[in-house]
Amino acid sequence: MAYIAPKDYAQDPELLLKVMKVMGGDLDLSWMKDHPHPFEAKPSEPARGLTLDDINRDPAYGPESIPELVRHNFSMAPRGAVLSDDLPTLGYKINRKSDVWADNGPALFEESKARRWAPAGTIPWSELDAAGYGKDEDRAIRQLSTSLTSVFLVATDIPSRWVWLMNQEFHEIKYLLCAQMFGAARLAEAFRKRALYGEGSLGTDSTELGEFLKIVRESDTYPLASAATNLTLYSLTQALGRHLEFVSNNPADTALGNRLAEDSSRPIAYGIQHVRSMIDSRGSFRVELNEHLDTVDNGLVGLLGSREFIEALILVSGGFETVAIFYRRIIEDYFGRCESAGLGKRNQRSPLSGFLALIEG
Repeated sequence: MAYIAPKDYAQDPELLLKVMKVMGGDLDLSWMKDHPHPFEAKPSEPARGLTLDDINRDPAYGPESIPELVRHNFSMAPRGAVLSDDLPTLGYKINRKSDVWADNGPALFEESKARRWAPAGTIPWSELDAAGYGKDEDRAIRQLSTSLTSVFLVATDIPSRWVWLMNQEFHEIKYLLCAQMFGAARLAEAFRKRALYGEGSLGTDSTELGEFLKIVRESDTYPLASAATNLTLYSLTQALGRHLEFVSNNPADTALGNRLAEDSSRPIAYGIQHVRSMIDSRGSFRVELNEHLDTVDNGLVGLLGSREFIEALILVSGGFETVAIFYRRIIEDYFGRCESAGLGKRNQRSPLSGFLALIEG
């Protein structure tokens, strides 16, 4: 059942009387008399324009004013606004700052806008006409593009599951997650177009990919979802973007790989700082995060070992040895990010270590 307001405003005599008085020139203007202290917000770097960091310089409006556990505001009121009496609650479930916050969030949001691009025009699609791929290579690239389309469709779902539950006091993180959803949708669009460009078709769905994405998507809490998505999933896609740049023989696939790597870097940067800040605030949470990532890593092993993924990579990369080197790079970079985030040496517990040893013989 939809929410019902506490009164029928269209039939409220008090409200209608106020409206008639205002229309007759009787302005109360009490809302002008009670307001926060003034603050002069101007661009610190005019070439960049007015950024979130610029308007956050005053403690009354910046994130420093957010308590660890928000108890004072469950409404739609923006941080720093005067809170009227009896504001309705929007039922936010995520009200602990350390569950969502990262100090680099505002800057990453600004960067995501500055680096926006459009797959339709940014990628030089016509360059694929003369790429000269063999039949097997062409099918392999379309298969990888199909898998990436699935990855980023799910990557749009994950933030949407949590952002509406976050308190408005954390608006910078809500902005960032909305930008992350748009970025994932853009990459899903780009790789679906790559799979279908010219004469070809989408590839084969992968059970192992589906299981991996389900594990990430079904994380029980936002902190677990953030670690699984931003550290694990985006470490994979960033590395894959760099690899596609490396093995590409044409400007279109080079551009796709470059955009994939670049757009994956921002969620990683947020994820590292978010997890680190959360562990600094509540060190005991490290255990729960590591246990969840053990499960996520197991799903990643399944994906990396699936025929649809590893065989397509071998065909695109020109052999198994190149793929083995690529797998080591993915896994080592991922472990390094986990350590930077305060999770310790995950190579000593993750199933990815045993899988890498098997691959390298």
